[in-house]
Amino acid sequence: MNEFESQLEKCQKLLYDEPIVKEYFRLKKIVQSNPELVRLDKEIHQHQNLMCVHKNDDEIYQNEKRVYDEELAQFKSNPLVENYFQVREEVYALLNEAREILE
Repeated sequence: MNEFESQLEKCQKLLYDEPIVKEYFRLKKIVQSNPELVRLDKEIHQHQNLMCVHKNDDEIYQNEKRVYDEELAQFKSNPLVENYFQVREEVYALLNEAREILE
């Protein structure tokens, strides 16, 4: 392993040791293992796809959009999901900061 790879590995370890990153992965695992949230997520994507398929049929599109909006609101209002999204934004900010330093 050369010096660059060694430093890169060290940087990766430092990032994974950050409490906010650990919390992100913890919450992600919980959200992805919750059957109700997984079901809602699949249904949201299904209705999103159907909206694309029926973009020229206003009646079907509007019905799919209504269901999509309802299920998305239900998904996003779950406290686990709210917390996960908040922590995810903090991790993205941390990664952007690291990227700016490296540039």
